Amino acid sequence: MVTPLLSIMLVGILYGGMTFYNYVVLADAVASGARVLVTNRSAGSSNPNACQMAVTAVQTAAHYLNQSNLTITTNFAGSSTCDSLVQYDKGTVSATYPCSLTIPFTNLNLCPLTGQTACGSSSASCIGAQTQVSIE
Repeated sequence: MVTPLLSIMLVGILYGGMTFYNYVVLADAVASGARVLVTNRSAGSSNPNACQMAVTAVQTAAHYLNQSNLTITTNFAGSSTCDSLVQYDKGTVSATYPCSLTIPFTNLNLCPLTGQTACGSSSASCIGAQTQVSIE
């Protein structure tokens, strides 16, 4: 009688651990991409490919995650674009990744964010990470 309950708890712990691992990998990858962006667009440096280099850095750092499900964006304050960044411009590097922590035998999903369209559908759940950057 206790075995099914313990089995469900064990599966929940395993899925929770895998989701937390995905979040940590995603957060570290976004931080790595932000460092690459700031390094390549710092004062005196003019690299028009800095945003693409940042996206590549996120993808490389998150190589354990399924790349087709990974959504990476770079946004900048005001009218700035990656090609026109100057000193003191601010922006963000962010990424989302689908999450599924459905409790067995139920339809209850324990993922932290729901209704994020960045994960491919309006009913998908995501984990996400974001890092703010400032061009010095």
